[in-house]
Amino acid sequence: MQKLKLILADDHRIVREGIAHLLESFGNIEIVGQAGDGHEAVLLSARLQPDILILDISMPKLLGVDVIKEVRLRSARTKIIVLSMHNKERYIKDCLRNGASAYLLKESAVNELKNAIDCVLGDQIYLSSVISRDAVQGWLSPDSGAAMTSPLTARETQVLKLLAEGHSSKEIAGLLFISPKTVETHRHRLNEKLKLGNIAGLVRYAVKEGLISVE
Repeated sequence: MQKLKLILADDHRIVREGIAHLLESFGNIEIVGQAGDGHEAVLLSARLQPDILILDISMPKLLGVDVIKEVRLRSARTKIIVLSMHNKERYIKDCLRNGASAYLLKESAVNELKNAIDCVLGDQIYLSSVISRDAVQGWLSPDSGAAMTSPLTARETQVLKLLAEGHSSKEIAGLLFISPKTVETHRHRLNEKLKLGNIAGLVRYAVKEGLISVE
């Protein structure tokens, strides 16, 4: 029986090692790659075309939701299981709407990861048991309305995160596959919309919005 090809993406090596050990106990799984940031997760998935990507949504360089979008474009057959410490509506809803097949809380991984893998391979959605399925169905409904809106576009949010992490415009251009001139345009729009004045203000805003961690 052919083994499932799987990639782990989490910026904490000890977490990846723990998940890898758990996965090895399931049998029939081959971990073909590990990523420590969102950009690496996208590139690995595009190159290796895994059956499953297990993804932390709070990683450097690319937000988890942006990783999901890029992986869906570059490796459409890959099922994405989000493994997160965040049990907030905005994270769960964004991940599912953009193509994740499962949202699993890290505290539940030991007991639920095997079930999550089986479900997504059967083209089903899996959610940690503490998340209300009825609530999620409401979030996904076309007429549910916008629960929490942001003044920023998706691309502006990406640029903001990378700026807050300390990346230059040239580095951001490479990470997002856009031109440095386009990055500067987004920086100008960020300043216009948020009126934060300097990079310290952008960092504080990014932390408040959960785009980066203070760890």
